[in-house]
Amino acid sequence: MSNSNYILNIFNKNKEEITLEDIKSFFSTPQEETSVLEFKSGNVEIIDLYKEITAFLNTEGGLLIIGSPRERREKLNRNEITICEGDLTYSKFKNKDWIYQKIASNITPTPTDLSIVEFITEKGGIFLIDVPQSSIPPHQSSADGKYYIRLEREAKPAPHGIIQALFNKRRRPKLVAKININRIDDYWDNIEVSVQNTAPIPADKVNFIIDVWNVNKVESDHSFEAFTDALGDKISLSTQASGVLVRVVSVTIKFKVQHNFGEDYCVQVSYWCKDLDYDFNFNSYSPITQQLTGEGSFHKGTLLTDELDRVFKRKET
Repeated sequence: MSNSNYILNIFNKNKEEITLEDIKSFFSTPQEETSVLEFKSGNVEIIDLYKEITAFLNTEGGLLIIGSPRERREKLNRNEITICEGDLTYSKFKNKDWIYQKIASNITPTPTDLSIVEFITEKGGIFLIDVPQSSIPPHQSSADGKYYIRLEREAKPAPHGIIQALFNKRRRPKLVAKININRIDDYWDNIEVSVQNTAPIPADKVNFIIDVWNVNKVESDHSFEAFTDALGDKISLSTQASGVLVRVVSVTIKFKVQHNFGEDYCVQVSYWCKDLDYDFNFNSYSPITQQLTGEGSFHKGTLLTDELDRVFKRKET
């Protein structure tokens, strides 16, 4: 899950919305660790976090909860499982800024997209560390000089072959696309699509296509055209970046759409470049609520076909 939000996936709330009560409620029932969820009690030492965070970075990301209840083992049929349930155990870590500094000093290369949520109380702190999958692996823990990966529910040293594969991954560009939508009036919205290279390796011959479904009109300085394909009527733009995309430099396309008021519409961005395969992501948007109503990508989320069925079904009614 690159650019992931494990807090949202696990707690069904954004990091800005989650409360200490949500965490207490979560552990009011037995919880098990998973490949993307790690529990640490409040007495964990900071040095013990580096390998867990490194493993998440080098694998698929995950959420680390500091201040979890103490683990206990229970029998399930013929097997024993480890669960966390009950009272939180508060940490003596100073605050999230202190944790950021320790992580930055002890993991190489320094992870840049970590998100930490803190709850500081008289008893101590509870911390949620949301770790996205890294676009520049492998990461190394300076505490012991090892590279870790997440295998099932544990952080384990990575074998040489996996480390080499992760280094090769670092030598490729990493493109991401973002879609921002802002209201103009009851029938028009501003849309801004940006394609960015987040890896240190330059991206050459960057191509992308923007498709918009269930709108009446697109106004832009770029050449959008109307098409009909198996997915339905759409208005599209196909273009190529004028130069090489280096890290943190983006190509931005701005346009306005005239929509059918009260009806959702969908915007998809498809992109690829030299040495990087085709990828895409999409957002559906409600002009009424001014909120996203669906999103997905080539790798995860709602299927585009299902989302367009929903959007066009609404149009028919």
